[in-house]
Amino acid sequence: MRVLVLILLSLMLSLNAKALAVASDYYDDNTLTLTDGASKIYSIRLQNSDSDDYRVKVDYDKQFMRAIDFKEEYVLPPKSSTRIEFNVTAPRYDKKNNLFTLSYTVHQLTAPAEGGIPFLTKINKNIKLKVIKDPNKFYIDYFSLGYVAALLLLAFAALKKVAKKQKPAFKNRQKKIKIEK
Repeated sequence: MRVLVLILLSLMLSLNAKALAVASDYYDDNTLTLTDGASKIYSIRLQNSDSDDYRVKVDYDKQFMRAIDFKEEYVLPPKSSTRIEFNVTAPRYDKKNNLFTLSYTVHQLTAPAEGGIPFLTKINKNIKLKVIKDPNKFYIDYFSLGYVAALLLLAFAALKKVAKKQKPAFKNRQKKIKIEK
């Protein structure tokens, strides 16, 4: 009986629940893919479904993201939404390090004025940034280039050694040709 009362009480409280919502752009596998040095706009929408104003603060990772028209605090009127845009810029391509994590956190600063239990939400979201090679650029793999150069030097040294051994025989042939004439 006690469990049933607890379940009913939870249902009654959840029917009147009002909360801040955050919607964001969709990417397959939650991964934004950019060529090195390219930029793209990533946006989120803060939504207030309540009948009161909400004050909201947004923190974000500033390494690869720059907010456009950013405010320290957003006031969301009742039944409205606000769009925040971030310019995401990919770093230079590095074969060993080409996957990064971008994150932002939305903090609700005010609770609904109506009765009930004040509940301030904090929503954190991570997306991945994958940097790929620009197909229009030429990339040099210096390790492979050094390996090829070392092989060419070894081949040149081997040919030189073989040529030294062949030289005396070649000189003898020239002498024989001159004698026969």
